[in-house]
Amino acid sequence: MATPRAAIRYAKSLFSLAEEQGSIDAMEQDVQTLSATIEASDDLELMLQSPVIKADAKEKILVKIFEGHIGALSLEFVKVLVRKGRESILPAIMLEAQGLVRTKRNIRVAEVKTAVPMDDELRSRVSDALTKLHDGDVELQETVEPSLLGGFQLLMDNQMIDASIKRELELLRRHITDHDYEPEF
Repeated sequence: MATPRAAIRYAKSLFSLAEEQGSIDAMEQDVQTLSATIEASDDLELMLQSPVIKADAKEKILVKIFEGHIGALSLEFVKVLVRKGRESILPAIMLEAQGLVRTKRNIRVAEVKTAVPMDDELRSRVSDALTKLHDGDVELQETVEPSLLGGFQLLMDNQMIDASIKRELELLRRHITDHDYEPEF
């Protein structure tokens, strides 16, 4: 699903404020706390989406949950979102803010899907290879997907390398079915 434009604008605003105050590290921690809390609670996510719950009630709930756990800048930002009726896009704003911090620090995200979990040696080899390619830090996001049967899929910077056995079998199937096979007698 595409990120709403408003989420991008609000994330840039939060990032700019944090940069002006020299508190990007604190803002990053707050964003991670907000994201993890919202993701862990279906009730909280539903409350943010609900048009039935009044803005002042939402604000009180959010202040009660996050006060003392996130910084003053982030808490005020959340309050402003609620007052403007934009609390429903808070998860998207947090994702965008994390992306802005990664961009500032020259960190790229690489998603690696494997059929079985990677061991530490393989993880470090993949990370080292990607770091050399990118000329910066790389954050690996690992997913285990048994349907790949073996091999891996790597997605980074909207480019994908599919070296999975599933893909090889699919290519072989296409080759066999697309070409007429006539045995020689």
